[in-house]
Amino acid sequence: MSKNLEQAKRLFAAGETMQIERFAEHFSDECLYKFANNSAAHSPQEIINGSEEFLQRVTSVEHNIVNHHESGGRLYLQMEISYTCANGAQHTLPCCDALEFDEKGKVKELRIFMDISPVYNEPLPSHKQENTEISLGHEDIKKKVSEMYAALKKEDWKLFESFFHEDVVYKVGANDPVVGPDKISRTLQYIYKILKLTTHNQRGLWKADDDTVIIEMDANYVNKLTEKFVQVPCTDIYRFENGKIVEWRVYPDASQTGFTSWFNK
Repeated sequence: MSKNLEQAKRLFAAGETMQIERFAEHFSDECLYKFANNSAAHSPQEIINGSEEFLQRVTSVEHNIVNHHESGGRLYLQMEISYTCANGAQHTLPCCDALEFDEKGKVKELRIFMDISPVYNEPLPSHKQENTEISLGHEDIKKKVSEMYAALKKEDWKLFESFFHEDVVYKVGANDPVVGPDKISRTLQYIYKILKLTTHNQRGLWKADDDTVIIEMDANYVNKLTEKFVQVPCTDIYRFENGKIVEWRVYPDASQTGFTSWFNK
């Protein structure tokens, strides 16, 4: 088996985990990722950003390589790809990939030639919408949490702090509580020296009462020192007063982060 074919199989195995950050790790910093007629991505982060709808529609994927050919440093693959959709439907579709690797074994070009429309024509299941939406009276709370996470991802600390009550309590697992927006920012800036936040895979959002919501998610990071993907499954609880977050409790599995304590400064 050629080196390029081995690397391609590792790439597809990462894709089959449905963790887009692991898939994107296999690409060089400057790359070309082109899926059929969709817009091209030119970096691992652009690949991650462009995969949101796919991850909403597909729960599993499996690659079956039927044939392969190498010429001029490029690898051509004839495949059949099996998708399981969010509504339970399954499709096995023909595909041809053209790949090129750099000297480090990273993918610098991947062109995917296939018609994936049968997958995208499947309707999303109604229960998925129920799990990710809250009642009309909670739309403002849902929006505020989303906007707060957007500011957090950008590390716009001034905007981030604006979502909190001045006496907000932030508590992660069994660690001591942190009180106040500025101290929350400093705590997260400490964490972000090592971990870069990439995405949140939200699995569900529910209301506990008129002012409290519960969110189950995977928080996805890249370790800045090792450049490895780190996933933190967690449940967050937010309590609001007068439109501001007054309590934020996080229950994470941080075992893979490298932190013995998230507050071990």
